[in-house]
Amino acid sequence: APEEPSLVPRPSFVAIAGHVALLEEMLLEWEGGGHLLLLGDQGVGKNKLADRLLQLLRLERQYMQLHRDSSVQSLTVEAELVGGAVEWRDSPLVL
Repeated sequence: APEEPSLVPRPSFVAIAGHVALLEEMLLEWEGGGHLLLLGDQGVGKNKLADRLLQLLRLERQYMQLHRDSSVQSLTVEAELVGGAVEWRDSPLVL
């Protein structure tokens, strides 16, 4: 069961044949221990497919915005203010 059920996506999803086929491929890759990277033009449904897969697997979504200035460090560690001091911890991509 998810630690934070509110983070499990609940997208409205229409079972379009092409999307269902992609979801099946994504699930096979996930079950095989693979990582998924979805690339495509804006608006083609990458987030919708990812959200639907996470919904079916009952997994939480961690959102991370990428931009041209993204670095390995910005993707793997994040700062947290604890008791007035900055502590660095692994990002959700590392956990």
